[in-house]
Amino acid sequence: MLLLAAAPPARNAVPSQAAERVFRDCPECPDMMQLPGGAFMMGAPEDEVGRYPEEGPPHAVTIHGFAIGRFDVTVGQWAAFVAATHRAVAKGCSWTARSGPKTDPEGSWRDVGFPQDETHPVVCVSWQDAQDYAKWLSAQTKQNYRLPSEAEWEYAARARTTTAYFWGRNASHEAANYGAEECCSGATGGRDRWMYTSPSGAFPPNAFGVSDMSGNVLQWVADCFSPTYTGLPANGAPYRASVALQMSGDLKEMNGVNSCSFRILRGGDFADPPRQIRSAFRSWGPAPGYSLQNYRSAGVGFRVARSLS
Repeated sequence: MLLLAAAPPARNAVPSQAAERVFRDCPECPDMMQLPGGAFMMGAPEDEVGRYPEEGPPHAVTIHGFAIGRFDVTVGQWAAFVAATHRAVAKGCSWTARSGPKTDPEGSWRDVGFPQDETHPVVCVSWQDAQDYAKWLSAQTKQNYRLPSEAEWEYAARARTTTAYFWGRNASHEAANYGAEECCSGATGGRDRWMYTSPSGAFPPNAFGVSDMSGNVLQWVADCFSPTYTGLPANGAPYRASVALQMSGDLKEMNGVNSCSFRILRGGDFADPPRQIRSAFRSWGPAPGYSLQNYRSAGVGFRVARSLS
């Protein structure tokens, strides 16, 4: 484990009280933040502006201490994994800046139709890609790297706050990279100078020292899809019940499909409106016609978690 005393100069500094909890298990590994355990209310209260039905009912969850990436996995970190494993570059993204909502057959993490450097979050990676990266980190470090559970993700995003955003009740381009007031296009203003992805750590971290949990890119987590929080684990574990979904209304196309054919996405992205970067916001993938193995989008990335002994 390499202890890190400070953030790279181009990034916002980690809060002083969290600096001693930053570590890296190998030179090419992501910066990790040790988070203390605790209890919190997961989900959005019914009176929260912008709330979706899938965000309730609010329920108490107890989290054990774990570590989570300070930032999303970056292009540079993903490139190191690809080089070390001789992994082929999978082409075909459901959305890039060139194609919009249509599949871009030439799109890949190396070519998303907008400028990125090695400090930007890697995108156009599937849920299975993220799983493979975590397994590789585990083999490299002899530690248990994985995707965070949905509860761990929200605990890390809230950092003991109860407001819609970790910085307060109202969205702000001073605090996150997100889109216009109405879906779906990029927007700039204040600190937010990016129509697409921004470099990791371009915005101030939350009180836990974790950055970019709101906006920039959606992040895969471990959990299977659930339409509400009723009956979900209260101990921070991922929801992995494999059941046939019984859906209606706008989600009726999911009716009868296995719950674990979908995985939860959290955080919102650079083109999402304010309501979709709230700490409680939930989304999921893949989009219709895709699988967890081949659904990739220029708005979707991930960050890793690590179990602590």
